[in-house]
Amino acid sequence: MHYIFTSLILYNLPKRLNLAETLGIKLDRVQKAIAKLESGAVSSYEIEGRKITYQNIQFLYKREQELIRQIEMYGRNYIPGENSKPVRRVVRVSFS
Repeated sequence: MHYIFTSLILYNLPKRLNLAETLGIKLDRVQKAIAKLESGAVSSYEIEGRKITYQNIQFLYKREQELIRQIEMYGRNYIPGENSKPVRRVVRVSFS
């Protein structure tokens, strides 16, 4: 269990609750689930509180695309709900 102290009140939070999970970590977990289901290593996989079987793997494909889109916009280290805005990335390329 994880404990959070706020104003001398102790809150006991379930271990599964991760308050600081980046988009990159979420994408890695979804891709791992897809790989296991596609390879036949497992017949079902539980992710984000949902039990997924090979028959409804489309949910994972959609979630993967959504996370990739968010990573393109905000970056892999973005934490939804904690960061206030997308990190602006500027790349300069010069050719000699």
